[in-house]
Amino acid sequence: MTLYDKLVKRLGGLFRRVYKLEVKGTENIPDDGGFIIASNHTASFDPVMLILSVPRRLHFMAKKEVFDTPVLGKLAKKVEMFPVNRGSVDMKAIKTALGYVNNGEVVGIFPQGTRMPGVDPKETKAKEGVAMLSYHTKCRVLPAFIKTKKRKLKPFSKTTVIIGKPIELDELDIKNGTPSEYRRATDRIFGDICALEDSI
Repeated sequence: MTLYDKLVKRLGGLFRRVYKLEVKGTENIPDDGGFIIASNHTASFDPVMLILSVPRRLHFMAKKEVFDTPVLGKLAKKVEMFPVNRGSVDMKAIKTALGYVNNGEVVGIFPQGTRMPGVDPKETKAKEGVAMLSYHTKCRVLPAFIKTKKRKLKPFSKTTVIIGKPIELDELDIKNGTPSEYRRATDRIFGDICALEDSI
């Protein structure tokens, strides 16, 4: 059993109780094949909320600064997170994601790029990396929304993870990988993510 599996098994029940986790839309999760799951981002524990909501192993893309921290960086590697340089087109991160997706696994990404607690996500602008990643990996994107009171993750306050319908690559209409195509596709993806907040 890997550290990932141990953490899910040992801490899953605790997190579900403490954060009163409820999951909606699990029927939209593909049973097999690689894909990207993309969600809004308000708290450090957001990856945990998604890991506990999706019955597939998730590999999260995280800013490279996380891996520069001795303890957190070591843990991130053990749970199979991988770094991305947010200031450039990080081909190494794209190749890592491609490897996971081609192996039929799931890559997690937060399009906002950083945590934004208490902020209406519709008032933020997502980064184009999610569309770029979908284009290069040739895979679908599964939108998700982590819904909390006042858009802040708090212990003993209900947390609802809402899973939307997968967005197929051809729906994003990225033909040449141009910046304008990435921007348009990102707006589509993030629009679907934000729409989930009011879907229940």
